[in-house]
Amino acid sequence: MTDADIEKFLFREARLMDEHRYQEWLTLWASDAVYWVPCLHEDTDPLRQVSIIYDNRAKLEDRVNRLQSGSVLAQDPKPRMRRVISNVEVERTGEEATVDSNFILVQARGANQYTWCGKSIHKLREQDGAIKIAYKKVLLVNSDQEMPVLQFLI
Repeated sequence: MTDADIEKFLFREARLMDEHRYQEWLTLWASDAVYWVPCLHEDTDPLRQVSIIYDNRAKLEDRVNRLQSGSVLAQDPKPRMRRVISNVEVERTGEEATVDSNFILVQARGANQYTWCGKSIHKLREQDGAIKIAYKKVLLVNSDQEMPVLQFLI
């Protein structure tokens, strides 16, 4: 897993989310994966602190199924989204790579446009010849402020 492979993987993950290809996006995740969006940047324990999102793989599947069910009004019509991923830094520890990156996400829904910015921390590992997400933590710049409902995946 080279740095170039990792960057390509992050760009693919962003594209799949932007295009609402959530079933394909799920294939990027390891079976024991954790997805965490804490309320505060200094939060260290999602079991003891409030989170915006704290999902294991099964909860991610439930979230994706709900998004694709047609019952989420904020997804009808589907919002247009585009992410820009930058400042990718890779650190390897054993079989895993910890990857820090910055993102800007623009979402257009109805007459409104929303901008989300933050930092993603991925822990990636190779599994069956493919890169998989073992852990993803998203630190939103405005996580401590009131925000509209997040009816998509960051």
